[in-house]
Amino acid sequence: MSALPDPAALVKDAPRVREALHRAGWSAEALDELLGATYRTHLDRDELAPVLRRTRGGSPLEVLARLLVIGEPVSLDEAGRAGLPDSWLQPEGYDVRCPVRLQPVRHGGVEVQVPHDPGRAATGVDPDQVLGVGAASLTLAAATPRDLVGRSLDLGAGAGVQALLAEDHSSEVVATDRNPRAVAHTRLAAALNGVQIDAREGDLLEPVAGERFDLVVSNPPFVIAPGKRYVYRDAGLDADDVCRRLLAEVPQVLAPGGHAVLLANWLHLEGEDGDERVLSWFEGNGCDGWVVQRELAAPEDYVTAWLRDTDETFEGYDAWLDWFAERRVEAIAFGVVALRRTEGTPTVSLDDVPQPTAATWGEEVRAHFSRLDALRQDPLAARWRLRDDVRLHSVAERTDGGWYAAGQRLQQEAGLRWSGGVDPYGATLLAGCDGSRTVGELLAVLAMSAGLSDGEAAEQVLPVLHRLVEQGFLVP
Repeated sequence: MSALPDPAALVKDAPRVREALHRAGWSAEALDELLGATYRTHLDRDELAPVLRRTRGGSPLEVLARLLVIGEPVSLDEAGRAGLPDSWLQPEGYDVRCPVRLQPVRHGGVEVQVPHDPGRAATGVDPDQVLGVGAASLTLAAATPRDLVGRSLDLGAGAGVQALLAEDHSSEVVATDRNPRAVAHTRLAAALNGVQIDAREGDLLEPVAGERFDLVVSNPPFVIAPGKRYVYRDAGLDADDVCRRLLAEVPQVLAPGGHAVLLANWLHLEGEDGDERVLSWFEGNGCDGWVVQRELAAPEDYVTAWLRDTDETFEGYDAWLDWFAERRVEAIAFGVVALRRTEGTPTVSLDDVPQPTAATWGEEVRAHFSRLDALRQDPLAARWRLRDDVRLHSVAERTDGGWYAAGQRLQQEAGLRWSGGVDPYGATLLAGCDGSRTVGELLAVLAMSAGLSDGEAAEQVLPVLHRLVEQGFLVP
């Protein structure tokens, strides 16, 4: 029998818990100050001593941190003074403990409280486990555009963090998951945060068939593994088929001009181009596509990481690698996939983005597709503007005669934080991109100063300019 709690039983008294949190001064910032900025790392490693030492004072915030964050029992009197209702407490000897954990997540100026199942130290990893907010969830949140929209869909909601964040900028939010415990957790999350989320049970797009959404986000069970052991991780489809299916089917629920942002794994196979594999999944779906590849892992590293994530023994290591070998897998890619429903001829591209990005870069999704629209126009008639966060760094080398300017490098301070070298002519051209002059006018000036014909200048500069627009150095 599963040791996991029933989140549905906690919904009724969620408003009382919200009041208790408010009275105690509960927030992400307050917990960082109380427990230390690295407390999540300690908890992930099951290192309780540092956080227990910081919560010995018995204040309401310390008691709530012990119950809801650390998962430690407290006395019934302490729990009562902190304001937790009896329905949120379970007896343990002479003390009580809370059956769920609560994780505050602050993102882009919005803070939400995410309830989830206890972690590995308490129960191990159950097949129906509803996890807290990890690296994948934060990656998706960072890549999601936050413009005001009508209807949003969180597909594969888990504990509901994406739905909670979308509620701040959506008129209506629907959240779906095939795991009934995840649906219950999402309903509990809505009650705890005092918001309305329409949480529905069902697989993939089945619960929203025939509906349309302006924004779809999804952290699906994308892990490529043999079998179907963990609901949150394994789709039970062969190889990377779940991500292929989503790219084919999500456009069916996108409103015209609507956007979708999904996390995905896809395979790189021997004798095949992995980039072409994922790009081919867009064929016929009626959407512009942008694949932002963040990682490319060898099979050994991929298997090791996921075995460690679930505390599985390494007895399955060889079987998993043999399964990859049978399919000629050379590497497994991970990234963010963005779509935009279009009435025109779709354009699809892939960028390898291994560099650290800004904490939030969802604005780049809409901007990327807007730039694609602008690039379809006459390139010489465009009036581009250098983005405000772009900086030009000069690199100099020391020589016997002093410092020698060895080169110049462009760097974005926000978004995907692209960087790249640029020659003096390119730097001069970019400095002139203030939106007042056309590319043709700027090229004429550049050609004159470099002793080139207009045609020669255009031949050399336009491909570079095109890439600078794609990467967002230049904006309409």
